[in-house]
Amino acid sequence: MDSTFTCLYCGKAKPQNESSLEHAIPQFMGGEYAPQIFQLTNVCKTCNNNLGLWVDASYAKSWFITNYLAEAARLLCTKPDDPGLPLRCMGKAQIPNLDVPDEHVAEHWIGPSGETITWIRPNDERMDSYTGGNPIDTKKKPSVAYFFPVSESPEKHTLGLRSFHRSLEKRKARKILCAELRDPNGAKVDPKVWGFDSPTADDVLNREAIRTAIHAGNIPMQVVVNTKFDQRFMCKLSLGIGYSLFGEDFLTHATASEARKGVWRPSDGTKSAMRGTSTLFACDTPFAKVVGYPGAVAIIVMKSGPSWSMCVSIDEKIPFIIELGPGSMTSQHVNSEEGYALLLFPYRENCVELTMAALIAHRLEVMKHSALEQIDLIRGAASQFDAQLAASSP
Repeated sequence: MDSTFTCLYCGKAKPQNESSLEHAIPQFMGGEYAPQIFQLTNVCKTCNNNLGLWVDASYAKSWFITNYLAEAARLLCTKPDDPGLPLRCMGKAQIPNLDVPDEHVAEHWIGPSGETITWIRPNDERMDSYTGGNPIDTKKKPSVAYFFPVSESPEKHTLGLRSFHRSLEKRKARKILCAELRDPNGAKVDPKVWGFDSPTADDVLNREAIRTAIHAGNIPMQVVVNTKFDQRFMCKLSLGIGYSLFGEDFLTHATASEARKGVWRPSDGTKSAMRGTSTLFACDTPFAKVVGYPGAVAIIVMKSGPSWSMCVSIDEKIPFIIELGPGSMTSQHVNSEEGYALLLFPYRENCVELTMAALIAHRLEVMKHSALEQIDLIRGAASQFDAQLAASSP
């Protein structure tokens, strides 16, 4: 048995004890629920850790992706006691009289029923464009989140609470309820019963500052965007997907070498020659509806002229396209005539694997796909639930 392996991402020989489990499709996209072929072991621990923080997170925590994933999840939420929806980020907030410690920022978020959340968290200027900041810092360093409910509707209230707690469950954050709880007899209830912390004197002042700004209806927001947030991620994902589907043959072609070059910041000034279109270039083109699916992270692999190409979209929107390799590559997992489609539904913790032809046939209602029919039923139930929420008391 070989005592070394070649790391997929850095291309260096590493000892076997440096091998780590890598999801070729990152977990935020639903990679934990993807088929077994997308779980790799030929990735070293150093690459796994560094690229997760600086490449995966750059894409996942961009303002665009964070909010599109939240909207995709909403299409699959069917009841108030679902796990809770991702919050939507509005940006960094400037609130008069709010006490924000040095090296911290106040970030404004919106819950599924319009709940206001102001999260005062550590700020890492290197990750100024990351919604939620440095994910390592926020797990270890203290922060505080203020939650303002907006409805007395039991359904909205339950969903809003669950969404708030889910979004902060892995953060070292104190949670402050900015409302008064009373039982049916009018007696005050300790907010701890709903998972909140007791407010300090500073919290009381901050709570009032935020409340005043909300009532004034004027909270200036700032969204920082890194226009190249997806470029290294596109190359990294193409390496993982290309190797998972086409195996060692994929690595023998120039596209794999260029993808590996694109994963790393060039030290000699040279740039990767990978061909494709970025997220911001393609944006919400009609093409995304053809190669996507409502509520899904869609990964499509198909022949385009003389090459295999990969298209990735979220909820039929913001696609990017990148070349994988020559059309001569073959795979037991990919139908050379009908292409390959993987639809991931991270909110539902499942995925659907099929051909591109089968996906189009289902969407055109020429031939229904049984697994997608089940997803469509969930989407229908989610639509009814959303309408019920909208009609319930404010």
